[in-house]
Amino acid sequence: MKISYSPLWRKLEEKKLSRTELRESVQLGSSTYSKLIRNQSVTTDTLLKISAYLRCDVSELIESKK
Repeated sequence: MKISYSPLWRKLEEKKLSRTELRESVQLGSSTYSKLIRNQSVTTDTLLKISAYLRCDVSELIESKK
């Protein structure tokens, strides 16, 4: 199974936030940000930071794909 961060990108659109705003506000490094874009694994800590910033649950940011 693979991870998809499509729900994260949709959540940003709903909140009218840019990806740059997210990256700067959560202080994501370029390698972590690249992993998100390429649907690669990131740490739970990163997902918790993003969910705190967006005021949502981690489960609202990711989905699994076959």
